[in-house]
Formats: sequence, C-alpha cells, structure tokens
Amino acid sequence: MTTETPSSALEPAQQDSAAHSACAAKASRFSPTLKGALIGAAAGSILPVFGTFSGAVIGGIAGKIYQKKCAKKR
Repeated sequence: MTTETPSSALEPAQQDSAAHSACAAKASRFSPTLKGALIGAAAGSILPVFGTFSGAVIGGIAGKIYQKKCAKKR
C-alpha cells in the first residue's frame, strides 16, 4: 500500500502559487498601466514597427489587463 499522491493532483496548487507570487510583487508607487505605457513608449521609439504613441497605447492596455488579472487572483 503506497501513500504517494499522483503528480497531477499537485500541479494546480503549484500553478496558482506561481501566478499569485508574480502578482504579489513588491508594491510600487506607479500603476501597472503607467509602467506598461512607459515601457511601450520606449520600445516604440526603438522598434521600427511601432511608433512611440502606439507603443504607449499598447503598453497601457497590456498593463491594464495585467492589473485586472492580478485583482481577480486576490
């Protein structure tokens, strides 16, 4: 008689804790939306595919989605 648990039973708990730790990072005074917009603007000024403004818009949207995703986890 073995008392081992199948590895599939442990996977959801490990995934939840990894996702929660990514969202529970050190608190910043800047919102994820603002950080995404700044990073997007910087990337947009470097990459020829995006412009500075469109990079900022895309980064801001991505930051807002990230913020909402983390709010659901809590």
